[in-house]
Amino acid sequence: MELQRLLQAAVEHGASDLHVQSGAVPMLRLRGEMRTLEVPPVENAELQSAIAAIVPERHRADLEHSLSDGIDFSYQVDGLGRFRCSAYLHLGHAAMVARVIRSDILSFDQLHLPEVIRDFALSRRGLTMVTGTTGSGKSTTLAAMVDLINESYRTKIVTLEDPIEYIHENRNSLISQLEVGSDTPSFQQGIRQALRQDPDIILVGELRDVDTLRIALQAADTGHQVLTTVHSANAAQTVERVIAMFPPAEHKLLLSQLAGSIESIISQRLVKTADGDRYPAVEILRGGPVTTKLIQEQRIDELSDFIAEGESGMRTFDQHLLEMYRKDLISGREAMRWSSSPEGMAMAMRGIRGLGSGQES
Repeated sequence: MELQRLLQAAVEHGASDLHVQSGAVPMLRLRGEMRTLEVPPVENAELQSAIAAIVPERHRADLEHSLSDGIDFSYQVDGLGRFRCSAYLHLGHAAMVARVIRSDILSFDQLHLPEVIRDFALSRRGLTMVTGTTGSGKSTTLAAMVDLINESYRTKIVTLEDPIEYIHENRNSLISQLEVGSDTPSFQQGIRQALRQDPDIILVGELRDVDTLRIALQAADTGHQVLTTVHSANAAQTVERVIAMFPPAEHKLLLSQLAGSIESIISQRLVKTADGDRYPAVEILRGGPVTTKLIQEQRIDELSDFIAEGESGMRTFDQHLLEMYRKDLISGREAMRWSSSPEGMAMAMRGIRGLGSGQES
């Protein structure tokens, strides 16, 4: 097995990911679907050797132990590109997934993102959380937001990532990119470092624990713009998941900081278009007095109805899916597949009101 040739195949085919697993034929994810490469199955010894050659040095001494914990790292091949890699054990044998990272950062128009997300990027305040499942495009959306800030303002931007994916070049802004594990030991320590580096904007790759959350909320509460990701299905679930991290002794304080700091929650699902491409279906919750009140009073179950009113660019997933269906961008089957309420979506497709403001024919 020649790992570099497999990575080259992933890039040449336009794949989002390369999957290499001991005992199996390598596969590519193309437009959301797994496709087999015409190469022999991979042997465990050769895959372990290939992984050992590219992982950060700190993992090489006891590779098998590191693999049992899972290793996330970035890898660059000159002339080919960057990859976000996740190496792990499968039935006691080595396996790895390599996400292809584009060298260019796509614009909002190229990503088919709603215009209102530009406003969030340029707001210069508050906490913006981009949410979704693995592979839903969260990192790509954040990269586009940072790139827009970089072009628009003379600011200091600090990013904390595990691992670093997109490399940003300084334009009007100065950007410091810290990788967890090599530049800083953890997200929480990285944010502490960042706050001493005179930042205007802090990007936190993921809110993973209460320590990271606590410092991120403090940063947003003290006037910094904070961008981050959360693994959650929609805006309401994002708020619930964040609140669930609060220790009982700090619940009141952190809830107040969260309610007052939210600038936006952008939730994404990648859906297949009629021509085989993939576009993001996006749910948007915008911060403001009503959002603050609902979160402060923990009336989280009312957030979806508030979003559905469609004020200030807000929208639910189903409203966006219906819009794409009516523009013939996606099929009815695809809209139903990704809908939060398939029954309501079916009614809306038949022209029966039910998905919020302005969503009837």
